[in-house]
Amino acid sequence: MRDPYTVLGIAKTAVEKEIKTAYRALAKKYHPDSAKGAVGAKEKFAEIGRAYDILGDKEKRGQFDRGEIDGEGKPRFQGFAGTPGSGSNPFEGFEFRSSRGPGRGSGAEDILSEIFGGR
Repeated sequence: MRDPYTVLGIAKTAVEKEIKTAYRALAKKYHPDSAKGAVGAKEKFAEIGRAYDILGDKEKRGQFDRGEIDGEGKPRFQGFAGTPGSGSNPFEGFEFRSSRGPGRGSGAEDILSEIFGGR
């Protein structure tokens, strides 16, 4: 779905009354009973409803503005939750050590050696 603000034709700074007014005008224009025979009116009406569902709800609007949900109201990927630190590195806090001691093999050779028992 497109940006809900674009769908309703309003600015991101619009207040609740402006959102409701824009929704009502567009819903009336594209309602299947009002726009009989208009190509794509039913889909446009549904899109307007989804946009208002997000922007007409203060909590959902805040989530959308913060990038937590997309234009369809679905959660966006927020990274790896629960990792130590900032969460930008999912392997933060893990130590990678060789059981063979320092200076004894490195990289893929060392890992394969540990997996296959040095064969």
